[in-house]
Amino acid sequence: MPQPLDVAVVGQDPRFGGGFRSFAAAWWRAARELGRDPHLLYLSRAAATSLLPPRVAVRPRAEAQEPFRGTAFPSLLPELDAANQLAGGARMAPRVRAARSAWVVAASAPYGYAALRSGRPYACWIATGLDSEWAARAPYLSASRRAALALNAPVLRALERRVLLGARRVYGISPASRATLADAAGLPEERVGLLPVPIDLDAFRPLPEETWRSGLERPVLAFVGRAADPRKNVRLLLEALPAIRAAVPRATVRLVGEPPGGPLPEGVTATGPVPSVADALADAALLVLPSRQEGFGIVVAEALAAGVPALVTPSGGPEELVRASGAGRVLSGFDPEELAAAATELLADHDALLRLRAAGRAHVEREHSPARLRELLADAFADLDGR
Repeated sequence: MPQPLDVAVVGQDPRFGGGFRSFAAAWWRAARELGRDPHLLYLSRAAATSLLPPRVAVRPRAEAQEPFRGTAFPSLLPELDAANQLAGGARMAPRVRAARSAWVVAASAPYGYAALRSGRPYACWIATGLDSEWAARAPYLSASRRAALALNAPVLRALERRVLLGARRVYGISPASRATLADAAGLPEERVGLLPVPIDLDAFRPLPEETWRSGLERPVLAFVGRAADPRKNVRLLLEALPAIRAAVPRATVRLVGEPPGGPLPEGVTATGPVPSVADALADAALLVLPSRQEGFGIVVAEALAAGVPALVTPSGGPEELVRASGAGRVLSGFDPEELAAAATELLADHDALLRLRAAGRAHVEREHSPARLRELLADAFADLDGR
């Protein structure tokens, strides 16, 4: 019989990557700094028979900054997402029930079914509502994936609502995230709290002003993320690039992360996955995030911390961050001509870019420091555990 856990964290496979891994790792570090010992319970993405025993996974990825320790439970077939959540939740529930404290930390609420099934108090920190994410992804899925989504959606929506309503406390990662969660659960927005995603202010630091300003002679427009993911909409930036280069001939685009398929246009380089996003961002003149939907857009906060202004589409979290910080520009829509005009205008005014650079760093220091998350998380633990 396994020893009872200090903090049972019901989530998703940390190999999933992307923004989830970043914000979950931040929660993990904050919990450990508060003296807690979290243990992740999750369904393995690899298809396997449900009769296999759970396996312990320590640091599912090799990166030292990812502190996860946990137990993977084999999933069913990948297409049976709803069945996976129901079956996996039933297997995880006894360990959640016996834990000192229980949390759901995940991209979406259905991953937390084990916490609901356990019958004990729990809290949720969730990135986004299902309908918001599906609306951005569904048009670009294959016919088979759309069919699988249609099959699973009713059960997943019901699980989402039940997990959110069953939680003692629900937290989003941004005001946009909070709105989608409130809508999914049928709750007033004021019933959903916020735990701000923290940024490593030491790793993401501005270059010296003179160094950064000298790079504006050959300005780099950086994109960070999975460029092959239609939700990230990198095509919009690539369509705008010829007009940008007509006005600023030395301008280039740097794609950081998984590259798109096919050949790249002139003036575009792709780094692939990098050991340090901070290093890949630091000398950029602008971050451009043309996403269709984002719960928060952690890369925008990282760019602002690094002194890089941001140009974003109206996709949820990023637009709120840019407006609140005053450190960039939010487009009105998804028109490549508007993107090109906005980028060209920003690149033409170096003094204005420097002001945006300072505003972004100050905002992240104030609102997204690791210390702020620790303080808010300590209060959340005290409330959940009745102390």
